[in-house]
Amino acid sequence: MHIDNPSRTQLNQYYGQLDERAALSGALQWIKYLDLGTQMVRLVNYAAAFTPHVEKQLGYVLRDTAERYDATLVIWQEKEIEMLTAHLNPRQRIVKLVGQPIDPHFWVFDQEIARHHPLISIDAHQRIVNAWNPENNTYYYGVENLDPEEFIKQGHIFVQTFNKLLKSPHAALAHAAAIGLNGKGILLCARGQRGKSTLAVRAMLDGFDYVSDDYLVLGREESGLFAWPIYSIITLSSMMWGDLYATLDAKFVSNNARKDKYVFNIENYHQRFVARYPIQLCMFTQIVADPEPGIVECSQAGRGRAIVQLVHSTINQMGDRHDIGSIKKLLDFVRLLPCYQINLCRDINKNLRCLRGFLEQGAYGQQVNHAGMLHSRSIPGKVVG
Repeated sequence: MHIDNPSRTQLNQYYGQLDERAALSGALQWIKYLDLGTQMVRLVNYAAAFTPHVEKQLGYVLRDTAERYDATLVIWQEKEIEMLTAHLNPRQRIVKLVGQPIDPHFWVFDQEIARHHPLISIDAHQRIVNAWNPENNTYYYGVENLDPEEFIKQGHIFVQTFNKLLKSPHAALAHAAAIGLNGKGILLCARGQRGKSTLAVRAMLDGFDYVSDDYLVLGREESGLFAWPIYSIITLSSMMWGDLYATLDAKFVSNNARKDKYVFNIENYHQRFVARYPIQLCMFTQIVADPEPGIVECSQAGRGRAIVQLVHSTINQMGDRHDIGSIKKLLDFVRLLPCYQINLCRDINKNLRCLRGFLEQGAYGQQVNHAGMLHSRSIPGKVVG
């Protein structure tokens, strides 16, 4: 069922029914707060099964109290998606009474408020309810199956909701990694299988400042660009997990049901996390066949490739491919930052020494060799694959 541009009265009825549905789904577990850097979110939890997911994935940003909040997120376990659809749409109830099959999907759009996303979405295939009430900035999230192996199929918890509520003229959710040293932050821009996560996690273990391995908040202020962490989980390939088994003090969360990656909670490293971290440059990761790593300043074409990968990866993950405003904002955030390519060899310790030397010497605008020393000329290695 697809409804376009309903009246305010009709919308308020829908939101009232969602409030009622959440409250009837189970006892209120708790009200807590998520500090997302540019937004403080009140989290109203009606499902005990949600609690471990929130605590494992959002432990770093979860707060018991807050002086103020910008948005509310109501979460519950919705066990009867089709019944909820029929409840919201009177015509569907009539269809059900006469024995006809009902349409289990339900979408409500208002082009003046949100051109690219529905205000209310009930997806019977994914068994998820998503909604947003713009009048009081309340978001709704109901999901049927909260078993760990099934729930993790959706990826990082609430990521699509966070994408919507974090949008402002000066902030956005980004699919990227960020690390740094002594207040010098690097935004790692690359698609999968290019060593980005390996570099970020190993750098954290080597004493670097850590913001995120996967999703983070980017915000532009008068003094520059900053990044904030959200998630306390990382995703590792089986090969990377094997390499880190002896050194990573992390708790297994899930194999994400597809068994191609492992999800771990890294709350034991919260002391390495840094919020509102200044981002001073972009870095594009490449795995090379050379025995030594190196860092080179990107050419104009290389800079474009790095930035495109950041933007393309983000908008694909968030479903924002047609949102020109979000694309332009991300481009504006990073287009003036210095951009470098780090050529990663097979020896992670050499890679980390190279990166550490680059940051400690403030070698922006110059090349750095595998030992982290300034170098007059560094030739990128042959790219594998």
